[in-house]
Amino acid sequence: MYDSFYDRLSNGFTGYDWWLIIVLSLVAALIMRKWPQWPAAAAIMFMIDAVAPFFYRWAIGVPPNFAFDFAFSRLDERGGVVVLLRLAIYFVLIGAIFFSKRRIGER
Repeated sequence: MYDSFYDRLSNGFTGYDWWLIIVLSLVAALIMRKWPQWPAAAAIMFMIDAVAPFFYRWAIGVPPNFAFDFAFSRLDERGGVVVLLRLAIYFVLIGAIFFSKRRIGER
């Protein structure tokens, strides 16, 4: 059971996914001004993460209906655990970067 669970999680993220998560988290943390904005920042970056593959594939010439299928399958085919983990990673990264920004800014 655990082998398939960890395999599913490790296969759920590609290099493109990690790059997008890190960049969007950095942008969100730099835009944030106060801690109450944290959930909204994570939710907005998660939505951008969900639609970014659609616009990327559409921009390189893939028809919109196929681009939508690719983007949706990225979130759907790997199971709900990976989708929830994506949102949790956004929360953790944005919180850590914002905390670091506040700490460094106080000095």
